[in-house]
Amino acid sequence: MPTFTLISSPEPSEPAIDEAHATVRARFIADYLAAPTLIDRAYIAYEVKLYDRANPGEPPLMDEIRGLHLPAAA
Repeated sequence: MPTFTLISSPEPSEPAIDEAHATVRARFIADYLAAPTLIDRAYIAYEVKLYDRANPGEPPLMDEIRGLHLPAAA
């Protein structure tokens, strides 16, 4: 009877996953900035909070969005 040996290697999908997360984060920020009404912005903020809860190992995206309204340091 043949036997199989598992040879471990780095996960090839990790770069693709990282790229997908970056794309989602950028899209949330673009949608937030382009939102025509406060209601739209509030809904996007709600979705961002759900995204942050689902991805606890990443920096909070809501912090980045809040930072959009702060003046830049000189």
